Amino acid sequence: MDNNLSSKPSGAQPTKNKPVIYVVVRTKEGITFKDRVRAVTSYNEKGPFDVLPEHENFISLINQHFVIHTMDGKENEVKVDTAVIKVYKNEVHIFLGLSEQQ
Repeated sequence: MDNNLSSKPSGAQPTKNKPVIYVVVRTKEGITFKDRVRAVTSYNEKGPFDVLPEHENFISLINQHFVIHTMDGKENEVKVDTAVIKVYKNEVHIFLGLSEQQ
């Protein structure tokens, strides 16, 4: 899942009348994905959830995996032990590579 873009598109605006959200996936090394997408699916302690365009702002720990639903209908699944998802103003930021320090 390497979709590095040189610059962020001008906001997460609808494309051809399709509502979209803007997703950025980060690791300690840097950004591994950023693009406009249709939705994101993941899991937290309450179970599975979807993030769709115009979603309420929130932040959560996620586990198991997350799925990015791309504009062309593909699904990119990424397995995770623990990550953080932040949804704010139609943007989704996922932070990977988090671990507890002993």
